[in-house]
Amino acid sequence: MMQWETLILETVQLGGSIVFVEDKAPKDLSAWMMPFQSLFLGEIPFVKRRAQDLLSGRLQTSFQDLVILFSEQDEILTKLNPVLQGQRLLLSSNAVTEKNPLVDFIWSGCDLKTWAEALQRLHAVWNQVSAIEDYQGSHQGPCLFLDRDDVVVKNVPYNRDPALVELMPGIDDLIKKAHAQGFWVALVTNQSGLGRGWIPWTDYQKVHQKMLSLLAEKGCWIDDCVWAGFYEKEPVPQGRQFAGLRKPRTGMFQLVNAKLKVNMAKSVMVGDSASDLLAAFGAGVGHLYLLSSEKLEKEQKDLLQFQLKNPSFQFTVAKDFSQVKV
Repeated sequence: MMQWETLILETVQLGGSIVFVEDKAPKDLSAWMMPFQSLFLGEIPFVKRRAQDLLSGRLQTSFQDLVILFSEQDEILTKLNPVLQGQRLLLSSNAVTEKNPLVDFIWSGCDLKTWAEALQRLHAVWNQVSAIEDYQGSHQGPCLFLDRDDVVVKNVPYNRDPALVELMPGIDDLIKKAHAQGFWVALVTNQSGLGRGWIPWTDYQKVHQKMLSLLAEKGCWIDDCVWAGFYEKEPVPQGRQFAGLRKPRTGMFQLVNAKLKVNMAKSVMVGDSASDLLAAFGAGVGHLYLLSSEKLEKEQKDLLQFQLKNPSFQFTVAKDFSQVKV
Protein backbone atom coordinates (compact mmCIF):
# COMPACT_ATOMS: atom_id res chain seq x y z
CA MET A 1 0.00 0.00 0.00
CA MET A 2 1.02 3.60 -0.55
CA GLN A 3 1.28 6.19 2.24
CA TRP A 4 -2.26 7.48 1.87
CA GLU A 5 -3.98 4.10 1.95
CA THR A 6 -1.95 3.24 5.05
CA LEU A 7 -2.94 6.52 6.69
CA ILE A 8 -6.64 5.79 6.17
CA LEU A 9 -6.26 2.20 7.38
CA GLU A 10 -4.40 3.17 10.54
CA THR A 11 -6.98 5.85 11.33
CA VAL A 12 -9.67 3.19 11.45
CA GLN A 13 -7.50 0.72 13.37
CA LEU A 14 -6.94 3.35 16.07
CA GLY A 15 -10.66 4.03 16.43
CA GLY A 16 -10.96 7.12 14.27
CA SER A 17 -13.32 8.21 11.51
CA ILE A 18 -12.80 9.86 8.15
CA VAL A 19 -14.16 13.40 8.40
CA PHE A 20 -15.05 15.68 5.49
CA VAL A 21 -15.78 19.37 6.04
CA GLU A 22 -18.75 20.52 3.98
CA ASP A 23 -18.01 24.26 3.79
CA LYS A 24 -16.12 25.44 0.67
CA ALA A 25 -15.69 21.81 -0.40
CA PRO A 26 -15.76 20.84 -4.11
CA LYS A 27 -19.22 20.56 -5.63
CA ASP A 28 -18.60 16.86 -6.24
CA LEU A 29 -17.86 16.16 -2.55
CA SER A 30 -20.37 13.30 -2.56
CA ALA A 31 -18.29 11.57 -5.24
CA TRP A 32 -15.21 11.77 -3.01
CA MET A 33 -17.18 10.18 -0.19
CA MET A 34 -18.82 7.51 -2.37
CA PRO A 35 -16.00 4.88 -2.19
CA PHE A 36 -16.44 4.63 1.58
CA GLN A 37 -20.06 3.69 1.04
CA SER A 38 -19.61 1.46 -2.00
CA LEU A 39 -16.44 -0.35 -0.87
CA PHE A 40 -16.29 -0.06 2.93
CA LEU A 41 -19.83 0.37 4.22
CA GLY A 42 -19.85 -0.68 7.87
CA GLU A 43 -16.05 -0.96 7.97
CA ILE A 44 -14.68 2.57 7.58
CA PRO A 45 -16.75 5.15 9.47
CA PHE A 46 -17.02 8.45 7.62
CA VAL A 47 -18.94 11.64 8.31
CA LYS A 48 -19.54 15.09 6.82
CA ARG A 49 -19.45 18.07 9.17
CA ARG A 50 -20.44 21.71 8.87
CA ALA A 51 -18.03 24.34 10.15
CA GLN A 52 -20.80 26.00 12.15
CA ASP A 53 -21.43 22.81 14.13
CA LEU A 54 -17.74 22.38 14.93
CA LEU A 55 -17.17 26.03 15.84
CA SER A 56 -20.20 26.09 18.14
CA GLY A 57 -19.17 22.86 19.88
CA ARG A 58 -22.43 21.16 18.96
CA LEU A 59 -20.35 18.46 17.26
CA GLN A 60 -16.68 17.58 17.65
CA THR A 61 -13.93 15.64 15.97
CA SER A 62 -11.56 13.42 17.97
CA PHE A 63 -7.80 13.09 18.00
CA GLN A 64 -8.05 9.68 16.31
CA ASP A 65 -9.87 11.09 13.27
CA LEU A 66 -8.46 11.83 9.82
CA VAL A 67 -9.88 15.08 8.47
CA ILE A 68 -9.92 15.26 4.67
CA LEU A 69 -9.51 18.78 3.30
CA PHE A 70 -9.26 20.32 -0.15
CA SER A 71 -7.13 23.19 -1.43
CA GLU A 72 -10.28 25.31 -1.76
CA GLN A 73 -10.81 25.14 2.01
CA ASP A 74 -7.83 27.21 3.20
CA GLU A 75 -10.06 29.96 4.56
CA ILE A 76 -12.40 27.68 6.48
CA LEU A 77 -9.46 25.65 7.83
CA THR A 78 -8.02 28.80 9.40
CA LYS A 79 -11.31 29.35 11.25
CA LEU A 80 -11.57 25.72 12.33
CA ASN A 81 -7.95 25.34 13.43
CA PRO A 82 -8.58 26.06 17.15
CA VAL A 83 -11.29 23.38 17.45
CA LEU A 84 -10.50 20.80 14.78
CA GLN A 85 -8.94 17.68 16.31
CA GLY A 86 -7.37 14.81 14.40
CA GLN A 87 -4.79 14.47 11.67
CA ARG A 88 -5.37 16.54 8.54
CA LEU A 89 -4.83 15.37 4.98
CA LEU A 90 -4.98 18.00 2.23
CA LEU A 91 -5.97 16.75 -1.23
CA SER A 92 -4.81 18.88 -4.15
CA SER A 93 -5.10 18.14 -7.86
CA ASN A 94 -2.10 20.42 -8.44
CA ALA A 95 1.51 19.98 -7.41
CA VAL A 96 2.02 21.58 -3.99
CA THR A 97 5.55 22.68 -3.13
CA GLU A 98 4.90 24.86 -0.09
CA LYS A 99 4.13 23.27 3.27
CA ASN A 100 0.87 24.33 4.90
CA PRO A 101 1.44 24.65 8.68
CA LEU A 102 -2.24 23.87 9.37
CA VAL A 103 -2.18 20.42 7.75
CA ASP A 104 -0.12 17.34 8.54
CA PHE A 105 -0.05 15.64 5.13
CA ILE A 106 -0.41 16.91 1.56
CA TRP A 107 -1.39 14.61 -1.30
CA SER A 108 -0.36 16.49 -4.42
CA GLY A 109 -1.76 15.53 -7.80
CA CYS A 110 -4.78 13.78 -6.29
CA ASP A 111 -7.86 13.99 -8.48
CA LEU A 112 -11.06 12.01 -8.10
CA LYS A 113 -9.72 9.17 -10.28
CA THR A 114 -6.50 8.88 -8.27
CA TRP A 115 -8.50 8.92 -5.03
CA ALA A 116 -10.82 6.13 -6.19
CA GLU A 117 -7.88 3.99 -7.34
CA ALA A 118 -6.18 4.36 -3.95
CA LEU A 119 -9.27 3.22 -2.10
CA GLN A 120 -9.61 0.27 -4.49
CA ARG A 121 -6.07 -0.78 -3.55
CA LEU A 122 -6.94 -0.46 0.13
CA HIS A 123 -10.07 -2.54 -0.37
CA ALA A 124 -8.05 -5.32 -2.02
CA VAL A 125 -5.93 -5.83 1.12
CA TRP A 126 -8.44 -4.79 3.75
CA ASN A 127 -8.81 -8.25 5.31
CA GLN A 128 -5.10 -9.04 5.19
CA VAL A 129 -3.66 -6.33 7.40
CA SER A 130 -2.23 -7.00 10.85
CA ALA A 131 -2.46 -5.01 14.06
CA ILE A 132 -0.44 -1.84 14.38
CA GLU A 133 2.86 -2.42 16.16
CA ASP A 134 3.43 -0.27 19.22
CA TYR A 135 6.52 1.70 20.17
CA GLN A 136 9.67 -0.39 20.45
CA GLY A 137 10.14 -1.52 24.04
CA SER A 138 6.65 -0.49 25.12
CA HIS A 139 4.47 -2.33 27.67
CA GLN A 140 7.48 -3.28 29.77
CA GLY A 141 7.09 -0.82 32.64
CA PRO A 142 4.48 -1.60 35.31
CA CYS A 143 2.23 1.02 36.88
CA LEU A 144 1.16 1.79 40.41
CA PHE A 145 -2.55 2.66 40.11
CA LEU A 146 -3.99 4.69 42.96
CA ASP A 147 -7.49 5.71 43.95
CA ARG A 148 -7.67 9.29 45.26
CA ASP A 149 -9.90 9.63 48.33
CA ASP A 150 -8.61 7.76 51.38
CA VAL A 151 -5.63 6.55 49.32
CA VAL A 152 -3.70 9.58 48.09
CA VAL A 153 -5.60 12.17 50.16
CA LYS A 154 -7.84 11.88 53.20
CA ASN A 155 -11.46 11.67 52.16
CA VAL A 156 -13.51 14.84 52.40
CA PRO A 157 -16.82 13.97 50.69
CA TYR A 158 -17.35 16.08 47.55
CA ASN A 159 -14.52 18.37 48.56
CA ARG A 160 -14.50 21.82 46.95
CA ASP A 161 -12.00 23.45 49.30
CA PRO A 162 -8.26 23.03 48.60
CA ALA A 163 -7.52 24.04 52.20
CA LEU A 164 -9.02 20.73 53.32
CA VAL A 165 -6.71 18.61 51.17
CA GLU A 166 -4.38 16.45 53.27
CA LEU A 167 -2.13 13.64 52.09
CA MET A 168 -2.56 10.16 53.50
CA PRO A 169 0.37 9.23 55.75
CA GLY A 170 3.01 7.27 53.84
CA ILE A 171 1.64 7.79 50.33
CA ASP A 172 4.68 9.85 49.36
CA ASP A 173 7.03 7.04 50.38
CA LEU A 174 5.05 4.51 48.33
CA ILE A 175 5.11 6.73 45.24
CA LYS A 176 8.84 7.37 45.60
CA LYS A 177 9.48 3.65 46.01
CA ALA A 178 7.40 2.85 42.94
CA HIS A 179 9.28 5.35 40.79
CA ALA A 180 12.61 4.04 42.08
CA GLN A 181 11.54 0.56 40.93
CA GLY A 182 10.72 1.77 37.42
CA PHE A 183 6.94 2.04 37.86
CA TRP A 184 4.68 4.61 36.34
CA VAL A 185 2.24 6.10 38.86
CA ALA A 186 -1.34 6.90 37.83
CA LEU A 187 -4.40 8.24 39.63
CA VAL A 188 -7.73 6.64 38.64
CA THR A 189 -10.60 8.19 40.57
CA ASN A 190 -14.40 8.21 40.42
CA GLN A 191 -15.61 11.77 40.94
CA SER A 192 -19.39 11.69 40.80
CA GLY A 193 -19.54 15.15 42.35
CA LEU A 194 -18.64 16.49 38.91
CA GLY A 195 -21.36 14.50 37.17
CA ARG A 196 -23.94 15.34 39.80
CA GLY A 197 -23.25 19.03 39.33
CA TRP A 198 -22.24 19.40 42.95
CA ILE A 199 -18.62 20.40 42.24
CA PRO A 200 -17.81 23.15 39.72
CA TRP A 201 -14.87 22.33 37.48
CA THR A 202 -12.85 25.28 38.79
CA ASP A 203 -13.17 23.95 42.34
CA TYR A 204 -12.20 20.45 41.27
CA GLN A 205 -9.13 21.86 39.56
CA LYS A 206 -8.04 23.74 42.68
CA VAL A 207 -8.43 20.64 44.87
CA HIS A 208 -6.55 18.52 42.33
CA GLN A 209 -3.70 20.99 42.05
CA LYS A 210 -3.42 21.28 45.84
CA MET A 211 -2.97 17.49 45.98
CA LEU A 212 -0.21 17.68 43.36
CA SER A 213 1.42 20.60 45.16
CA LEU A 214 1.54 18.68 48.45
CA LEU A 215 3.09 15.69 46.69
CA ALA A 216 5.68 17.96 45.08
CA GLU A 217 6.61 19.31 48.49
CA LYS A 218 7.36 15.70 49.46
CA GLY A 219 9.52 15.26 46.36
CA CYS A 220 7.19 12.97 44.39
CA TRP A 221 4.73 13.15 41.54
CA ILE A 222 1.99 11.32 39.65
CA ASP A 223 2.60 10.56 35.97
CA ASP A 224 -1.02 10.49 34.82
CA CYS A 225 -4.38 11.40 36.35
CA VAL A 226 -7.77 10.24 35.06
CA TRP A 227 -11.17 10.97 36.60
CA ALA A 228 -14.69 9.71 35.89
CA GLY A 229 -17.60 12.06 36.43
CA PHE A 230 -20.30 9.64 35.25
CA TYR A 231 -23.07 8.89 37.70
CA GLU A 232 -26.12 6.89 36.72
CA LYS A 233 -29.46 8.73 36.30
CA GLU A 234 -28.00 12.17 36.90
CA PRO A 235 -29.62 15.00 34.90
CA VAL A 236 -26.35 16.96 34.50
CA PRO A 237 -24.91 16.37 30.99
CA GLN A 238 -21.43 15.61 32.35
CA GLY A 239 -22.97 12.90 34.50
CA ARG A 240 -24.21 11.08 31.43
CA GLN A 241 -20.87 11.01 29.64
CA PHE A 242 -18.30 8.21 29.44
CA ALA A 243 -19.98 5.57 31.58
CA GLY A 244 -17.19 3.15 30.68
CA LEU A 245 -14.68 5.20 32.68
CA ARG A 246 -16.40 4.81 36.04
CA LYS A 247 -15.07 1.99 38.20
CA PRO A 248 -15.80 -0.95 38.33
CA ARG A 249 -15.63 -0.51 34.54
CA THR A 250 -12.09 -0.57 33.19
CA GLY A 251 -12.08 2.58 31.05
CA MET A 252 -9.70 4.70 33.13
CA PHE A 253 -7.14 1.90 33.20
CA GLN A 254 -7.44 1.54 29.43
CA LEU A 255 -6.79 5.26 28.97
CA VAL A 256 -3.66 5.10 31.13
CA ASN A 257 -2.46 1.99 29.32
CA ALA A 258 -2.98 3.60 25.91
CA LYS A 259 -0.87 6.59 26.94
CA LEU A 260 1.85 5.10 29.15
CA LYS A 261 2.14 1.62 27.51
CA VAL A 262 1.89 -0.33 30.76
CA ASN A 263 2.80 -3.90 31.66
CA MET A 264 -0.55 -4.57 33.31
CA ALA A 265 0.33 -8.03 34.64
CA LYS A 266 3.15 -6.59 36.74
CA SER A 267 1.17 -3.53 37.82
CA VAL A 268 -0.29 -2.78 41.24
CA MET A 269 -3.63 -1.28 42.30
CA VAL A 270 -4.17 0.29 45.71
CA GLY A 271 -7.76 1.22 46.52
CA ASP A 272 -10.13 1.34 49.45
CA SER A 273 -13.25 -0.01 47.73
CA ALA A 274 -14.32 -3.15 45.92
CA SER A 275 -14.94 -1.20 42.73
CA ASP A 276 -11.29 -0.12 42.65
CA LEU A 277 -10.02 -3.68 42.70
CA LEU A 278 -12.69 -5.09 40.40
CA ALA A 279 -11.90 -2.48 37.77
CA ALA A 280 -8.17 -3.18 38.05
CA PHE A 281 -8.74 -6.93 37.84
CA GLY A 282 -10.88 -6.50 34.73
CA ALA A 283 -8.11 -4.44 33.14
CA GLY A 284 -5.52 -7.14 33.81
CA VAL A 285 -3.69 -5.54 36.74
CA GLY A 286 -1.78 -8.35 38.43
CA HIS A 287 -1.50 -7.23 42.05
CA LEU A 288 -4.45 -5.86 44.03
CA TYR A 289 -4.40 -4.24 47.47
CA LEU A 290 -7.43 -3.24 49.52
CA LEU A 291 -6.32 -0.50 51.88
CA SER A 292 -7.77 -0.69 55.36
CA SER A 293 -10.44 1.92 56.08
CA GLU A 294 -13.68 2.40 58.02
CA LYS A 295 -15.55 0.53 55.29
CA LEU A 296 -13.08 -2.37 55.12
CA GLU A 297 -15.52 -5.05 56.34
CA LYS A 298 -18.15 -4.27 53.71
CA GLU A 299 -15.69 -3.91 50.82
CA GLN A 300 -13.87 -7.10 51.76
CA LYS A 301 -17.17 -8.98 51.91
CA ASP A 302 -18.10 -7.81 48.40
CA LEU A 303 -14.72 -8.91 47.08
CA LEU A 304 -14.94 -12.33 48.69
CA GLN A 305 -18.35 -12.86 47.11
CA PHE A 306 -16.91 -11.98 43.72
CA GLN A 307 -14.02 -14.36 44.38
CA LEU A 308 -16.40 -17.28 44.88
CA LYS A 309 -17.43 -16.99 41.23
CA ASN A 310 -13.99 -15.93 40.00
CA PRO A 311 -11.31 -18.04 41.73
CA SER A 312 -8.50 -16.35 39.79
CA PHE A 313 -9.32 -13.08 41.56
CA GLN A 314 -6.87 -12.57 44.41
CA PHE A 315 -6.30 -9.55 46.61
CA THR A 316 -4.43 -8.52 49.74
CA VAL A 317 -5.67 -6.36 52.60
CA ALA A 318 -3.04 -3.77 53.49
CA LYS A 319 -3.11 -2.12 56.91
CA ASP A 320 -0.92 0.69 55.56
CA PHE A 321 1.26 1.49 52.55
CA SER A 322 4.31 -0.29 53.99
CA GLN A 323 2.54 -3.58 53.18
CA VAL A 324 2.16 -2.74 49.50
CA LYS A 325 4.86 -4.46 47.43
CA VAL A 326 6.23 -2.66 44.37
